[in-house]
Amino acid sequence: MLRLRGIGKSFAGVRALEGVSFDLRPGEVHALVGENGAGKSTLIKVITGAHRPDEGTMEVDGAIVEDLDPVSARGLGIAAIYQQPALFPDLSVAENIGIGLEPGGWWRRVRWNERRDRARRLLDRAGASIAPGADVHGLSMPEQQLVEIARALGAEARILIMDEPTASLSDQEVERLFRAIAELKARGVGIIYISHRLEELPTIADRVTALRDGRLVGTRAMSEVSRGELIRMMVGRELSAVFPKGDVEPREVVLEATGLGCRESGIHNIHLSVRAGEIVGLAGLVGAGRTELARVLFGLTPADSGRIEIDGQPARIDTPARAISMGIAYVPEDRRRHGVILPMSTADNTTLATLPAHSSFGLIHRSRERATASAFVHRLGVKTPSLEAPVGNLSGGNQQKVALARWLASGPRLLILDEPTQGVDVGAKAEIHRLMSELAGEGLAILMISSELPEILGMSDRIAVMRGGTIAATLDRAEASQEAILDLALGHHHGSEWITEERRNHEKHEGHEKEGQASSIHHQGRIVDDPDSKIFNPLNFFRVLRVFRGSSSNSMANSFRGSSSNSMANSFRGSSSNSMARELSVAAALFVLLLVLAVAAPRFFRGEQIRALVVANAPVLVAAVGMTMVILCRQIDISIGSIFSISGVAAGLLARAGLPMPAVVVGAIAAGAAFGAVNGGLVAGLGLPSIVVTLATLVIGRESLRYLREGEFVRDLPPDFQWFGVGQSVGQWIVVAIALGAFATFAWALRNLAAGRAIYATGSDPEAARLAGIRPNRVTFAVFVAMGALAGLAALLNAVRLPDVDPNSGTGLELQVIAAVVVGGVAISGGRGTLVGALVGVALLGTIGPALFFLGTRPQWEKAIQGLIILLAVASDALRRESSNHEIS
Repeated sequence: MLRLRGIGKSFAGVRALEGVSFDLRPGEVHALVGENGAGKSTLIKVITGAHRPDEGTMEVDGAIVEDLDPVSARGLGIAAIYQQPALFPDLSVAENIGIGLEPGGWWRRVRWNERRDRARRLLDRAGASIAPGADVHGLSMPEQQLVEIARALGAEARILIMDEPTASLSDQEVERLFRAIAELKARGVGIIYISHRLEELPTIADRVTALRDGRLVGTRAMSEVSRGELIRMMVGRELSAVFPKGDVEPREVVLEATGLGCRESGIHNIHLSVRAGEIVGLAGLVGAGRTELARVLFGLTPADSGRIEIDGQPARIDTPARAISMGIAYVPEDRRRHGVILPMSTADNTTLATLPAHSSFGLIHRSRERATASAFVHRLGVKTPSLEAPVGNLSGGNQQKVALARWLASGPRLLILDEPTQGVDVGAKAEIHRLMSELAGEGLAILMISSELPEILGMSDRIAVMRGGTIAATLDRAEASQEAILDLALGHHHGSEWITEERRNHEKHEGHEKEGQASSIHHQGRIVDDPDSKIFNPLNFFRVLRVFRGSSSNSMANSFRGSSSNSMANSFRGSSSNSMARELSVAAALFVLLLVLAVAAPRFFRGEQIRALVVANAPVLVAAVGMTMVILCRQIDISIGSIFSISGVAAGLLARAGLPMPAVVVGAIAAGAAFGAVNGGLVAGLGLPSIVVTLATLVIGRESLRYLREGEFVRDLPPDFQWFGVGQSVGQWIVVAIALGAFATFAWALRNLAAGRAIYATGSDPEAARLAGIRPNRVTFAVFVAMGALAGLAALLNAVRLPDVDPNSGTGLELQVIAAVVVGGVAISGGRGTLVGALVGVALLGTIGPALFFLGTRPQWEKAIQGLIILLAVASDALRRESSNHEIS
């Protein structure tokens, strides 16, 4: 039913597939295996129309298919479940399943009852206990995977591709999925099955094809190939034991949790200990509370009952930063969203959690950073072209090693690993397991969460089994088995046959603790409500509010990472080819505009005209510096016009009151910073959308100024304030010098200071930044304050060069500044761009107005042209981002 012949595909000169042939028959499961980077994902994207092959042919039912795209692929009955769920995070589960499955056009009426019923049936087939009305962004990775599977089952495809469908699933969910696969086979559906879990393949696969380095190694009947032969086909060499667990004598207790609970996370009465040199496995079904417990121990959702001790001392862990300071490290489940920041380099990712150790007074020591990264790349065997290569270009196994390197660099006492080998190939899995065994041998305490029972059994000294948000029992390595773990996870033993060591210790102290347990317990040096108490606790109310604050991830360009050169230009420019391309294209547009002016209006290039143009745009450049940082942080500030006007009026009034010039400067900047602090407090403190906040403060500021000044200019300014005025060429060039100085300072800081790195990291993915110990709310607040201060400075530079201060001087400034920043290549979605681009954007847009005047065109077109340029810039950025998203698998 499907045949590929001689498929070849390259990306940017790198050969992803070369001469690959593959076929699929009705009613069979054809497994596709290979290491990360072997070309599996590229091949399935060719089949689904996501990529067009450079060479070769594809046939469906004997007919050659050309110009295949995802829509026509679905029309041919081809559907895929990708390793990273491609879901709509802001829509419900039922909507995610229904979209693409329901007949009719865009104007059809959505029948919600039918949609929910269909979703419920498909979720049942996939073995998922998920409410159809649940929001996808609130689901765990395994739950998202099950929703993806349910949607694929509902597509009634003839050719179904499954890319690592069991990577996040427990054994129970895997069993249900295999039953669904058997049903599909019986109906004649052909299934392409990609998995790194080689032990699954004999159960469901009929044939297996191995790829290595983009080339076909061979196709064999599954019944004729052993596991060892399959591994040799994949990696081209023999592998040592996949679970090289060494015997280590446990030492002192590093972590002791007693009666631990968190209402927000749904865990309760946790008794757990982890010793130095010990690997404790955490097993259980999806939804049992394993990841939730890890987040509590790392301070992401702080405990509200119970007690935590680190090295025998009571510990209060309420933030990741505090957890890190106590020697706790956490490698999260979703490495692509939270484990690493994909567009950042290997060196950046490795040192992100240890920035204070690699900086002095906020200044990054590049040599120290590179030395640390190089040491861990060598130790962990990370395969990367260079320390500056974006982590997003690495294979899954190497990304996981970089995530491990980040936390090992912090010198932890306790390492929490959530699904450490999820989605990595068998070779990388063996290397990660070897590393875990070595770390335990060195005395590191490891808490490992895994959905793979062989991994749990093979690597754990003790196994804690979770069920319903608590630990049902803890088993020693010698007494553990798959049957015992599953019985406990399913509740068959009800906790009666296995008693945990932690619970025995707890029972020794139970008598003297009962007295105060009815109303409250002592938790880490403070009194908190008991989980069963009915008393309202305001602190818990605010914790509940945090559930409604979502965060999404956007890519962050590596633009602030430059070469090793110390030149001034390189200190402002990053290494991102996309940012440089945007800057060059804008510079080219400016050159063309100047060329047109040189031919059509040579009077434009008179000295006084150029000086006036540069001086007029100096305040805009300063404001653009602040706006760049705000947008990099994934925010927006459209109140800049009001800040500009208020700060300018404040400067004029202070000067007219007879204050010395330094006090006037401080007053103008302070007025802007105070306005920015209000914005930052509302956005970072209350979690309100920045566009709503700054729209409101824009109007409030403008109307307040109109009421107070009634449109009256600030006149009678003192001579020392107006020394920089229209008639003073030297003073005006000082205005330009101050603007360029502010630009140079912040451009250098964004690249070289830890604070600048924190801005990029926060804009790329606030949650990933928080996991690294950065506090995104503080970063966001600081950025808004800096925005206000720079707007105040810009207003001062504008006011001192004119005879009077206009209270409406900031009107329309927001469009001009945002346009300049976005046109200059700063991604409106945050995390990507440079100040060099903003500078070029200011130059281009600032030239348009005067150019229209000299060309005899109506000046009213200026705003329309600016809006059009913004649209073109955003569209160009989207197209460039789409073209750069081709990943070699």
